[in-house]
Amino acid sequence: MDRLQIAAIVVAVVLFAASIYFRPAASPPRVTELTPSPVAETQNPPPQSEAPIAPPRVTAEVTAAAQILTLRNDAVAVRVSSRGARVEGVELLNYHATVARDSGPVELVTTPLNGGMFLYLGGEPLRSFEDAPAQITSSDAQHVELRVERDGIVVTRKIELDDSGHGGRFTVTIANDNAGGEALHPKLQLAFYGQERPAAAPDHFPKYSLAVSADGSVKRTPLLGVGTSGFVNSLLGRGPPTGTAYPEPVEWVGVDSQYFLFAAVAQNPREATGFAGPLGSDIGQAALTLEQFDVPPNTRLERSYRLYFGPKIEEIVAGVDPQLGRDIDAGYAFVRPLVAIFGSTLHWMYDHVVANYGIAIILLTVLVKLVTFPLTQRSMKSMKRFSLIAPQMKQIQEKYANDSEKLQEEMMKLYRQKGMNPLTAFGGGCVPTLIQMPVLIALYFALQTSIDLRHAPFALWIRDLSAPENFLSIAGVPIRVLPLLMGGSMFLQQRLSPAPNADPQQRQMMTLMSVMFTFMFYQFPAGLVLYWLVSNVLGVVQQLLVNRSPQPATTASERAA
Repeated sequence: MDRLQIAAIVVAVVLFAASIYFRPAASPPRVTELTPSPVAETQNPPPQSEAPIAPPRVTAEVTAAAQILTLRNDAVAVRVSSRGARVEGVELLNYHATVARDSGPVELVTTPLNGGMFLYLGGEPLRSFEDAPAQITSSDAQHVELRVERDGIVVTRKIELDDSGHGGRFTVTIANDNAGGEALHPKLQLAFYGQERPAAAPDHFPKYSLAVSADGSVKRTPLLGVGTSGFVNSLLGRGPPTGTAYPEPVEWVGVDSQYFLFAAVAQNPREATGFAGPLGSDIGQAALTLEQFDVPPNTRLERSYRLYFGPKIEEIVAGVDPQLGRDIDAGYAFVRPLVAIFGSTLHWMYDHVVANYGIAIILLTVLVKLVTFPLTQRSMKSMKRFSLIAPQMKQIQEKYANDSEKLQEEMMKLYRQKGMNPLTAFGGGCVPTLIQMPVLIALYFALQTSIDLRHAPFALWIRDLSAPENFLSIAGVPIRVLPLLMGGSMFLQQRLSPAPNADPQQRQMMTLMSVMFTFMFYQFPAGLVLYWLVSNVLGVVQQLLVNRSPQPATTASERAA
């Protein structure tokens, strides 16, 4: 294998790994950029575009004047303000905020000044109803109904939780009881707010994003640096991003992270549009906007949203509303069957074999090795046979270095004499690595989508298999043992593998590949690194056995290939 071929394989592997680590959201169709209004300090200015405006910051005076009601079932606790039915907080009662068991429940609302969800009603006179103090007309443990009435206009907002689980409903009713008045023109905008927590925060949300499901496809805007221009754009002199509008149909809008989702589903997606954009460098808003309606005198309008606040577990999410099931990112289409198989296998092993996901990953690695054993074993044996004729190959290469036609002729003659398949020499040593790439990608998504692995401990200092492990830190730099061991095992396996030719630069390229993998895996979840480490160790054992075995005779399949 020449240097160009090796470099091509290295680049391909790097692109595979980078694609699963830095995988961007799909670009939305028919994008229109709009500038969101600035954050209001005391009043809500009327919306000027499809971009919703931020609700007023909650001051001490407003908090004192508002009543906070807590709705609760067996899974969630939702805090609702009597001013505007603003959702002030959402706690997931069955999930801990951090690895520590006494850390309290996960809090989905990360913007206490703005709240997590707020409904805009449109222009005047409805705008003055948005944040007005409301009368609590009815309430119990799982629902609250808030009513504001003025000048013959009645706005009623009702938030209720399902009897159990992570679903709910938000209903708004606008009644125009002013017989001699004019028609009302509400334009409902249900906005969600999210703010990136510091990476070092114990309750940091990985992959925290604004999410919009438009025309059957989920578009995500990462909250990390959502309002900054970025390094490349700053070099080009471009300003910060202004937001993205999504035309109808929009199924749902919300904020999500690697494991959790807070969202609202439109009653009729064909009359709904979406928006996602920044309010600051790391704070953003996502909005579900309904078409403007007319409410003539002596009539009323009612619109309802299905709410979800909970984990991204497919059967739970789809049980609340099937459209939300698209939020589960199970990877590329060609690996989704493997993702489902690996996820189910890990859960089965945890439930029936050993209650430790780290050991379950090790057992899964052994199982994968057994399945791929015939392919890797054949590749290793073939490489060993080719290494025996490496000196002869080098002599031919040196003798006919300036005559490529003669070089190919003599090389093929040598292959025929030895009864060997020349395709084995062309990248055969990379077969074990390439075989594992689909498995690696599938396992990556299985670990990323399985909330059961969140905060799942393995042993010793490895307390969370879904996050990079941290043995210790030196001057703020984390020292991670698993990636270092993985890189060392990969280097050892490559050193033990017989080379099909005597080119020392091939060894150098393979060594560089080990170093690159170590750097890339340094930020990967501990469970994924554990899989690759155990796979390498098993590969080293297999390679040692092949190296010590007697040289087998050339097979008929190799001669025929």
